[in-house]
Amino acid sequence: MSGWYFSESDDRLICPEQIVQLTPKAAAVLSCLRKYKDEIVSTKTFLEEVWPGLHVTPDLVREYIHDLRAALKDDAKQPKYIETVRGKGFRLINEIDVAPADLVAHPPRQQENRPTVAVLKPEANDDKDMSDIADAIASDIINHLARFHYVGVVARQSTFSSNEVTDIRAFAQDVQADYILESNFARFAHVIRARIQLVDARTGNSLWGERLDLQGDDPLAVVDEVVNTVVLALTGWHGELHRAEFKSVTRKRESKLNAFEHFVLGCDLEMRLDAENLQRSLYHLEQSVRLDPTFARAWLVYALELRWAFAIIPGRDRRYLERANTAFETAFNLAPTDPVNLALMSMNTARIGNLDSALVMLERAEATMAGDSDAMVCTATAKSVLTDDVERASSILDKVLKANTAPPSWFYFAEAGIAFMAGQYERCVSSSLSGPQEISALVFRCLSYAMLGQSDEAIAAHNDLMSTFPMTNFERFADNFPIVSKAQRRDYDGAVKRLGEVLAKAKSKAPDAETEHLGPVLQRPHQRD
Repeated sequence: MSGWYFSESDDRLICPEQIVQLTPKAAAVLSCLRKYKDEIVSTKTFLEEVWPGLHVTPDLVREYIHDLRAALKDDAKQPKYIETVRGKGFRLINEIDVAPADLVAHPPRQQENRPTVAVLKPEANDDKDMSDIADAIASDIINHLARFHYVGVVARQSTFSSNEVTDIRAFAQDVQADYILESNFARFAHVIRARIQLVDARTGNSLWGERLDLQGDDPLAVVDEVVNTVVLALTGWHGELHRAEFKSVTRKRESKLNAFEHFVLGCDLEMRLDAENLQRSLYHLEQSVRLDPTFARAWLVYALELRWAFAIIPGRDRRYLERANTAFETAFNLAPTDPVNLALMSMNTARIGNLDSALVMLERAEATMAGDSDAMVCTATAKSVLTDDVERASSILDKVLKANTAPPSWFYFAEAGIAFMAGQYERCVSSSLSGPQEISALVFRCLSYAMLGQSDEAIAAHNDLMSTFPMTNFERFADNFPIVSKAQRRDYDGAVKRLGEVLAKAKSKAPDAETEHLGPVLQRPHQRD
């Protein structure tokens, strides 16, 4: 096997080194190129065949061509696969064959960068229909996990079924897996019961398990529900795989840590956003990207924590922001199709005033976010402030929270912002009290109290905000977040005005000594952070 193959049934590009999961639209663009191989395909043709009947910007075609080139590791200046014909369109200049039906590629083990999971064939007794559903579930789990570059996957076709593996540790050593995902399915009348567990191959201990009872009338819905539950629970910066690795890594000497292990330690499980813990996380993330400068997710988390450090570590050192911008650009350049990168870059792009490009990035993030809880939360956040479709943002968030019964604490301040934009002020308050005392959680909490008419609580929350982040300015905060949807910004400004009225009323009644933090709500910003 050499070169790239295209698996039409599941939108995957496959080569000896890796599997790349394409979005349906990227796969459709590739199919269009393959259909007209060696011919120039115009932007008009792409729009007619990939987006029939829809009005979309031609820029979207170029973005998906960019994604395909990134997946194929193709160079636009010296193309091996996709050639740009200036002013006319694009041309596929090298064959990308359809993948043989029996082709199963799984990337070679990378000692430095990822834990490996073996997905066993599910048990389904002698029920043929149930066996087909179970096989579809295992196949989809493998395909979804293969999208995460920090997770290695051993495909089920090269392993055994759960009931054939008698010694988990010996089996895991044979297939070079750190973790085993096993499952069994049974039908009871119209109900399908699924049991799934993640096993630590080094100890044989169960790390995570789930039992689902699902209506069996719609097999596709059963497949989707189980796959989403498993993938959302296992992956992400604070998913079960990350938690398991964190516990393992903490027992190692620092001098023995590799790039991935430093990354794991840099993602503080408890999200303790204080100066001491942030500096410890930043140290590990700096070591991670030093050891592996191509580790895109490490650069991304490093960028996010640098921005938090600017707000939290005393002194408001703007060098944190400068380093954050550099780290974020590095992450995006290394992985421009990563949905987390796309969602956050959409907000960065909107922040500098280019909303059209931001919305294109957001559309691409939404098309690729499925199964990635971090990407879904970041996409929902961006959607809630860049568009008027806050209902869709809320539904994305709710899907993640349903699958994550114990979500990482940073989800809570994201939930607080989305709930505020949706006018769900009680939910915003509850979420902001559940997570770290991050600046956005405090801002949206005091504004929600004001909108709920709870003046005393609004004043107390505002005092907490100003004592923790004394330089807070509400207008500058909205610009930096950024809240650019006209409808959302109008509602936000209305809430700020309501809070200002509450504080002004309190100030008129209270002695000066008791109104120390009641003043700067509506002051005009002098600079943007």
